[in-house]
Amino acid sequence: RVYLHFLNWMRDSLRMPEQELIEHAGLDSAIYLRIFLVGLKIFTPLMLLGFFVLIPVNLTDQNLDALNPSKFVFSDIDKLSISNVTEGSNRYWAHVLMIYVFTAWICTVLYKEYETVVTMRLRFHSAQHRRADHFTILVRNIPEDPDEPVNFHVEHFFRVNHRDYYLTHEIVYNATKLAKLIKKKEELQNWMDFYEIKYSRNTSERPVRKK
Repeated sequence: RVYLHFLNWMRDSLRMPEQELIEHAGLDSAIYLRIFLVGLKIFTPLMLLGFFVLIPVNLTDQNLDALNPSKFVFSDIDKLSISNVTEGSNRYWAHVLMIYVFTAWICTVLYKEYETVVTMRLRFHSAQHRRADHFTILVRNIPEDPDEPVNFHVEHFFRVNHRDYYLTHEIVYNATKLAKLIKKKEELQNWMDFYEIKYSRNTSERPVRKK
C-alpha cells in the first residue's frame, strides 16, 4: 500500500498555489514542478498531432504491403511509421510540415517558460533580505605570483581594484589528489591495526603483507 501512495506528494504539490509552494519549500521546488509541467505542455500536443495527423498518413499508405515478405520482415506496427510511406509520395510533406510545427511549438513553450522562470527568480530575490551570497562572484584561472601566496594575491588585487565592493573571499582548491591520499592512508592504517592485533596474539610469528 505504501508504494501506491508514494507519488501523492506530487499531486498535493500541483494543487498547492505556486506562491505558497515557494514559501513552504523554496524557489527550486516550484521550478522543479514547472519543469514537469512544461514536459506535459510540450509532449501532449505533439502526441495528439502525431496520433491524428502522422499516424493516419502513414497507415493509409501501402508501401510495406508492396514489399516481398520473403526479403523484408515487418509487423503491423511498422505500418504506423514513415517506412510505410511510398518513396516520392506527397505524404512526406506532412512529415516535413510537422517538423516545423513541432520545432515552433517547442521553442515557443521553452521561451515563455524561461521568461516566467526568470521573472519568478527576480521577484523571489527582490523580496529577500540582501545577503552576501547574492553578490558573490567566481574567479578562476588566477595567475601564480612567486612573491606571495594565492590567498594574499587575491585579497591584494580586490582591495586595490575594487576596494568599495570587496568584503571577503574564500579560496577553493581541487582536493581530489588529497582525498585519494587520505583514502589510501586510511586503508593502510586499517591494515596496520589488523596486523598489530594479529601480532599481539602471536608474537612468535611476524605478519608480512606483500603489495
